Amino acid sequence: MPGIIGIVGHTPAWVFAVLAVLAVLGLQSLRPRTVPIRRLLIVPAVFIVWGIISLATRAPASPALIVDWLATAAVGMALAWPMSRVNALRIDAARGLVAMPGSVVPLARNLTIFLVKYCLGVAAVLAPAWHGQLAYWDIAASGLSAGYFMGFPLRFAIKYRSVTQPQAAGVSAK
Repeated sequence: MPGIIGIVGHTPAWVFAVLAVLAVLGLQSLRPRTVPIRRLLIVPAVFIVWGIISLATRAPASPALIVDWLATAAVGMALAWPMSRVNALRIDAARGLVAMPGSVVPLARNLTIFLVKYCLGVAAVLAPAWHGQLAYWDIAASGLSAGYFMGFPLRFAIKYRSVTQPQAAGVSAK
């Protein structure tokens, strides 16, 4: 069984790039900041794409993995709804900016998801006999994170729409 140095040495470079992006964005989230709306959607896009790629590369081997992914994505979306702190965001639609409070949650969440996915990938390589069983856990983690990160943009879009469109009474929402 290879040691940590062997495992890290055989890790593809793109994995470290993803880790670096998630760490930098997570560290930036520790302090209040104002960001362009498109930047607010980078992390959700990374996890959604990662989840879909995980599904696409494994689903042909077992259609049950599709059900696993869809079920956990639904759970992820359900979790995102109450956990997305969109009420703490201040949207400047005219300038395309969002003011966000500082929080440790994005850093902890992103690194936890990354660590789970990385460890499952390493386990699948180190224990090929468990590959099939680990695939369900990996797809579940992918579906859960993709669903969570689908839920946040949906919740944000609803808030953004309430800020940019007048309500029925002709008064715009805060």
